[in-house]
Amino acid sequence: MEETISIKQLFELLRKRLGLIVVGGLVGVLIAGLLAFFILTPKYSSQAQLVVTLPQTETTNANDVNTNLQMINTYKDIITGDLVTNEVADKLNADYGIKMSAGGLKEAIQVEQNQNSQMFSIIATSTSPRAAANISNVTAEIFKENAKDVLNVDRISIISKAVAGNQPVFPNKKLTLAVGLLLGLMLGVLLAIVLELLDRTVKESRTLTDEFGLTILGNVPAMTQKELNAKLRREPISTINRKASDRKAAEPSTNVERRRRNRV
Repeated sequence: MEETISIKQLFELLRKRLGLIVVGGLVGVLIAGLLAFFILTPKYSSQAQLVVTLPQTETTNANDVNTNLQMINTYKDIITGDLVTNEVADKLNADYGIKMSAGGLKEAIQVEQNQNSQMFSIIATSTSPRAAANISNVTAEIFKENAKDVLNVDRISIISKAVAGNQPVFPNKKLTLAVGLLLGLMLGVLLAIVLELLDRTVKESRTLTDEFGLTILGNVPAMTQKELNAKLRREPISTINRKASDRKAAEPSTNVERRRRNRV
């Protein structure tokens, strides 16, 4: 029973503080919008797809395919290793004027493998869409040159080159706004609960009897503004009627006094 009452009181609290919660949600959306559209720097992504095939034997079996799939982890290490990233940094600086360190390239490059496939992608992220495409393509070319010597592979094929995209991958504006709205509503609910806990005024007679053990001798009903206005309108009319009655009651005594004076 106590849990049901607590839940009911919580809903009553949310209903009473609904304006505060709505304001919190609007503030959250506003802050998220400022971050997504004006403050956060957009980032663009581009990818080049490759297929690497190991030397073929006379009898090809399932073990060869599994070996190809397992070797992709080795490709990832080579692509993000110093051997490739140093050459990529030099080539980007010389050919495209993009100055990046080997450490910066390691953070900007990501290698993803399609599930149960020998094809994988070199994904580059940058604040410029053209720079992202150049980083991805140059990395694929440098890896192709080094993989032949390091791994002694039979064939390396670049299936598709990276192209510059116009849509940023970061920030996700819709997701950012949704998260801002959610956080704003949560903040509004938290503030409503805190304000309710800090408010020590007695609002219900049940609080006096249940929490303080006091006996209620009487209740003073609360008047709405409409009832108060109606009462104020009735009071002047009652005052006028009472004054008129007083004048009528005073008229006989005045007439009697005049008749006495005439007789004298």
